[in-house]
Parts: sequence; structure tokens; C-alpha cells
Amino acid sequence: MSSPRYFFAVFGNPSPPSKDTVESGIYHPHPKFAPFEPRPGDFLLLYCTNGYVRYAKSSPGYGVVVRHDDLTIEYDYHPFPKPFPIKDIRNAFRADDKAKLRNIRFSSHWLFELNKNSFLKAKEFG
Repeated sequence: MSSPRYFFAVFGNPSPPSKDTVESGIYHPHPKFAPFEPRPGDFLLLYCTNGYVRYAKSSPGYGVVVRHDDLTIEYDYHPFPKPFPIKDIRNAFRADDKAKLRNIRFSSHWLFELNKNSFLKAKEFG
């Protein structure tokens, strides 16, 4: 069995068609980022943009991937006791992951791979 990998999953406004809430355990990344790399057992740090009013600019939890296909990633949702803000996420991330994080303004449903240490340090905030 291979080691788990770590990803950052961006959630925008959950209202448009084919978009789900962060708690649903279903994620539809933007198709331009396909193919989707996560495998069962991989981790997703779940982040909500300003368009996601309930958790704007924060991470409410993480997910453990259970399955995926060409359009959808399904995960078990694990909420943090309290969502933590983007500034804490930035402080937790390594320089290479901080650089990727700057690009979230270009897509509200983006998925990118993270360094394990960035994920684990960010998870400590939650």
C-alpha cells in the first residue's frame, strides 16, 4: 500500500448547479484540472472562498478520500472544532504551497497537491 498524499480542495459558492457543500463529502473540482489525482486514503484540506458565506476564507475541516471518478471526489468529512482562517493556513504552509495558494483567486473549485508537512501543520490549527 502506498503512502497517502495530501491535497488542498477549494470550495466556492455551493449554490450553482453541480456544486456541493463542504459537509456533503462530495467535491466537484473544475474540469480543467482533470484528471484528479487523489486515491482512496488520501487527505484533502478543505478550504472555502469568500463566496462560501458560512465558512468564508477559512478551512472548516478535512476529508479522507473514499472514491473518485472523472468528475467527482467523494470523501469522509472530518470537521475541525472551529474553522481556521486563511492567514493561519498561510502561516502553516511551506513556501512552495504558499505560492500555489496565491492562485486560488483564479478558480473557486480548484484542487492541488500539498506537501505532507504543510497539511499536518495546517491541521494542527483546526
